[in-house]
Amino acid sequence: MESFLSNPLIAVVVLLGALVFVHEFGHFIVGRACGIAVETFSIGFGAKLFSFKRGNTEYRLSAVPLGGYVKFYGANPAEEVPEGVAGREFFRANYWRRMATVAAGPGANFLLAAVAFSVLGRAGISHPPALIGDVLPGSPAEVAGVFPGDRLIAIDDAPVTRWRELETAVSKSADRVMKWTMSRNSALIQIDLKPAAVDIENALGRKVRIGRVGVSLGIVPAYISISEKDGWAYRSGLRTGDLVKSLKCSDLGIPRDIAGFGGLVVGLRELMASCDGPLSVEVLREGMVSRFSSVAPDSKLRQLAGGGPVVFSKVREFSLLAGINDAQLVAWPEKQESAVFQRGDRLIRFSGKSFEGVFGLRDLVIENQNPQVKIGLVRDFREIELDVPLKAIDSQQAKGRVTVYTLPVSFLGQPEEPAPVIEKYNGFLAPLAYGFEECGRQMMVITGALAHLVSGEIPIKALGGPIMIAKVAGDSAKMGWQAFLTSLALISVNLGLVNLFPIPVLDGGQMVLFSVEGLLRRPLNDRAMEAFHKLGFIFVAALVLLATYNDLSRFWKSMLTSLVGGP
Repeated sequence: MESFLSNPLIAVVVLLGALVFVHEFGHFIVGRACGIAVETFSIGFGAKLFSFKRGNTEYRLSAVPLGGYVKFYGANPAEEVPEGVAGREFFRANYWRRMATVAAGPGANFLLAAVAFSVLGRAGISHPPALIGDVLPGSPAEVAGVFPGDRLIAIDDAPVTRWRELETAVSKSADRVMKWTMSRNSALIQIDLKPAAVDIENALGRKVRIGRVGVSLGIVPAYISISEKDGWAYRSGLRTGDLVKSLKCSDLGIPRDIAGFGGLVVGLRELMASCDGPLSVEVLREGMVSRFSSVAPDSKLRQLAGGGPVVFSKVREFSLLAGINDAQLVAWPEKQESAVFQRGDRLIRFSGKSFEGVFGLRDLVIENQNPQVKIGLVRDFREIELDVPLKAIDSQQAKGRVTVYTLPVSFLGQPEEPAPVIEKYNGFLAPLAYGFEECGRQMMVITGALAHLVSGEIPIKALGGPIMIAKVAGDSAKMGWQAFLTSLALISVNLGLVNLFPIPVLDGGQMVLFSVEGLLRRPLNDRAMEAFHKLGFIFVAALVLLATYNDLSRFWKSMLTSLVGGP
């Protein structure tokens, strides 16, 4: 299945074909059930390749495999119909039968989405766990006592297992005290913390205020950066770029395996406080395992290791005093990647501004609009400043294509994804219940986004069209069948909701028309009907042109790559 969908053009045909076919089949099956005569039901568009007739309905296979269409007898009251279908024309059906037939198209799209989500639920959905990877200096989380490696169990007594649950709860709790229950080294810990209020622009270009506590998901690996030449770490033989694998108290102790930088510093602090002899440190350096016996810590370092409250700010203070820092800001260019940076360079300033951690650097990079900036860094324990030409990247955002200038270098200690939590629904009813629940949730989210688009809170440039759908299909197919099925479900919900808009030509417009006729107790005259449909055609055509313009202005490079293939 995945190899079949790996071709972007096939993925586009399958996705668009499935969406349109299911929509039209919804009209067809409900119309037939309501006693309305069907003239043509076609799989595909364009030239007829094959057909057969059963009763008064012609079934076709057409050349363009992008969905299909259904044509009812009497959709236009002025057209003539064969004697065998007289009395069963579309315009002669009562109000409720016509409403049900028209509404069945969007309904079929919602059903398709629910079934797709059910299949995903049955196969198992991978979620990042509610595991703290890193804690930002000075953040509410650090002040409250959160440590890297803590696993969140509950927020305000509500169970939490997934990172999305943590994000959602925090984002809704700006300036409100929360109670976190966490697991740390098999012990349960409860803390109170208050997320800071931050104003951001979300993915749809809308200004929102959210809460932030200063934690990240990815586990920062135990790569180290030596910050002090006279510090304990350098004097013990450790060097920038080493990956610490284990620690133990002298050669006779039991090794303590190190899983991340937070675990390294906590373990180092605990061992240094309890071990009278030297520490044995095992590292991976340039692909080779090395072991070092440390020098004795000075009295100030040993005192900081053994005293004071166990909060991460104190642990961080201890690591800096020991001359160790994490390597998230350490440049580690591959061969011929950068003529400016050298391996081991530690970034400390960007465009003349200091920053706090990797997230502070990210914010400065996002704000920057200059193609070349001054970078302050530490090289061989000396601060220097370089003029660095940045790499221009077209960022695809709701407000349009935006050029972002990024640093042309790789960094060493990039966070690693923890093992995911697999959410799986077994049996028959449980996956279906999940599918319909998730479909309903997505309908609420997308309805809100559409409402903000209409009100102007979300810029009109956020609107996407058929080309964007093609791009999403091609990109998701490369990521596997689960990603492709997720895209199909989300776009199916979008298609169903958009078709319910009260716009002439769309299903929602037809339903409005039937309602007007029901109130008037008579059909609209031909002139009114013609004006109604002309207005609808002009509106939809303008909408498609606008969406296509947005697509081309934002994504033309990546769309071309997605459609014709390539890296």
